[in-house]
Amino acid sequence: MKAFGFALACLPQLSNALAASALAKAFSGKKPPVVVHLWDRQPSSLTSFAIDDVSEACRKAGATAVLVEPTLVKPFADEQETQRGSFPGPLPIIVDCKLSDLMAEPAELCAGAKNLGATGIGIRYYLGDYKESADLEAAMRGAVAAAEESGLTAILLGEFGADGDEGAAGASTLASSVGAAAALAERDATTDDGGALALSCWDGTEKELQRLREEGFAGLVLKNACNGDVGYGATTKSPSLAAQAVTKLVKAALSKGSSVWGGAGTTTGGESSGGSMEAYFNRS
Repeated sequence: MKAFGFALACLPQLSNALAASALAKAFSGKKPPVVVHLWDRQPSSLTSFAIDDVSEACRKAGATAVLVEPTLVKPFADEQETQRGSFPGPLPIIVDCKLSDLMAEPAELCAGAKNLGATGIGIRYYLGDYKESADLEAAMRGAVAAAEESGLTAILLGEFGADGDEGAAGASTLASSVGAAAALAERDATTDDGGALALSCWDGTEKELQRLREEGFAGLVLKNACNGDVGYGATTKSPSLAAQAVTKLVKAALSKGSSVWGGAGTTTGGESSGGSMEAYFNRS
C-alpha cells in the first residue's frame, strides 16, 4: 500500500469538493451503477496503450467508475483525464485499499491516492478481523473521515476477496452510519435498507446476472473484468481483446436482456484461466 506515496501525479486537479462529488454524482444517476474492477497479474509490465484501450472501453460502454489497485490509479486517471470537457467525460477512479492499511496511515494514504488521480476509495474489510461490530464501525468511521478530508468519496467493500463470497451483512447500514456513499452488500438492495446504495458483486456470468436482476440489485461491481490480464490482445487487436470483453460485459450489465461473452479467459470470475487473485487480495 506504500504505492500511494510515490511519484505524485502531475494531473490537472479539481477542487476537493468537486472531486469528492464526482463519484457520488455518478452513483446517483438514472442507470444502475456498474463499477468495473480491473486487476492485472503483472501491472508493471502493462503498456500505456493496453491500459488506454481498457480505460476507454469502460467509459464508452457506460460504466460508472473504475476500481483498481494503487499502482494502476495514475495511468487510468491519466487516460480518463484526457476526456475532461468532452462527452461522456472522465470516469471516477476508485482505489482499492484495506481498512487495516488505512488505520495505520489514513491521512497520508488518502492524500497520496488523491494526488495520483483517484476520486474515490474502496475500503476493503473482513468481518472476522473485528471481534465487535463497534470496533469495525470505529475503524471505518476514521477511515471514511480521512478519505473525506482528502476529497475522496468512500465505498465499502465488505468481504471483497478471491473466494466468490463477496458482500457483508448490514453493509448498507454501516455505510450510512459512517458516511460512505455505497457498500457491497451480502444481499440485494431490497433486503439491506440502511440508506446507502447497496451494490452486488457480479462474476460476469449470465446465470449470476439473471439472479441479481431477479433480486432487484441497485448496482454492481464487475469483479476482475479482464481476468487478470488488462493487456490481453493489445498487441494484435485495436481495441484490444480485453477492452472488447469489458465493453460487452458492461453493456450486458446495463441491458434488460443479455448474452454474456467472457473474453479475456475461460470465465469471468475470481478464478480464471489467467490465474488466481489471491496475491491481489492478500498483498501488504
